[in-house]
Amino acid sequence: MPGNTEVVVIGGGYAGVMAANRLTRRDDVTVTLINPRPAFVHRIRLHQLVCGSHDAVADYKEVLADGVRLVVDTVTRIDAAGRGLTLATGGTVGYDYLIYAVGSGSAEPGVPGAAEFAYPVAGLKDAKRRQLLQARRGETPAAAGRAA
Repeated sequence: MPGNTEVVVIGGGYAGVMAANRLTRRDDVTVTLINPRPAFVHRIRLHQLVCGSHDAVADYKEVLADGVRLVVDTVTRIDAAGRGLTLATGGTVGYDYLIYAVGSGSAEPGVPGAAEFAYPVAGLKDAKRRQLLQARRGETPAAAGRAA
């Protein structure tokens, strides 16, 4: 459609998905969402992933509105003056407006011992690592970890 406004959303978490979906309510806006992961991660469900009661991942088809174009890639450069993005695969994407919604992360543990012994679950990678550790727990002798 001539005269459409191109909006690109970087980040496919809750904020990015909500912004992209709401923008589809306008007929004069074309929406592209760029995310490095091909599936939506329910961060509030990561603790359930660790326990094995929920997979915490959903196909973007389940959470994105019709009309949102999904690009699975990583943005390596934002050219604000030229209104363009460079992607890790070498491609480029232009935009009229950009929404930068790359999310939050957990801080590095500052408490002595936490970095060595804590298992954060703020991201999918951490939660899957914790899930693997949980699965291996059964291999640990019952006396392990007890004071002698």
